[in-house]
Amino acid sequence: DLAIRADVDKIILGGMGLSNDDYLYFKGRFEAAGALDKIICFINTTENPPVERLLVPDMALTAAEYFAVYKNEKVLVLLTDMTSYADSLSIVSNRMDQIPSKDSMPGSLYSDLAKIYEKAVQFPESVGGGSITIIAVTTLSGGDITHAVPDNTGYITEGQLYLRRDSDIGKVIVDPFRSLSRLKQLVAGKKTRKDHSQVMNAAIRLYSDAANAKTKLENGFDLTDYDNRCLQFAKEYADKLLAIDVNLI
Repeated sequence: DLAIRADVDKIILGGMGLSNDDYLYFKGRFEAAGALDKIICFINTTENPPVERLLVPDMALTAAEYFAVYKNEKVLVLLTDMTSYADSLSIVSNRMDQIPSKDSMPGSLYSDLAKIYEKAVQFPESVGGGSITIIAVTTLSGGDITHAVPDNTGYITEGQLYLRRDSDIGKVIVDPFRSLSRLKQLVAGKKTRKDHSQVMNAAIRLYSDAANAKTKLENGFDLTDYDNRCLQFAKEYADKLLAIDVNLI
């Protein structure tokens, strides 16, 4: 949905270790949206050799560079799943008898990921104004954000959206406590409403107070009227803003 709504000239999908169902889902969504004319796919499924997954990001980004540099187009690159890519790196490095690092990953993992993510670029209007935006999906094993793959990713990228299922509303939401943007200060209050930062900080503070109230409730403590109001706010905040099925456009 994000790709379909994006204001770009080309969408490039790099699929690594996709199941056939996932591949057919992506294809069906693009067909239903009538966007096949601007989409390029490089797909490696679970039936294909894992080593081929290592080629997918390079092929996707090479195509992106062509359209951004020579055609001056805005290109969105979707890479999923980077955990499968890293697992393939691990398989290859182990078979080459390289000494593994954290979580059985190769010691070059940071550099391997950086050479991919740092291909994101915005060219100035004086040279055509093309751009490459990269959105990569990293699956967390058991929700472990300290694993080598998400840990290294967090040091390289300009921001992360951490998704989890909210038990109160039963939907997948963007977790504001674990998500991160290193560029929001360039936009909030400048290209958005002037009070954006204040509203954002107030909302997160109330959401944090709701988390504390939930802990009190789980431990059998009495809740104040403020606690109950925070809990109600958290449910509405998650349902109307944080849930990934919300479309504000």
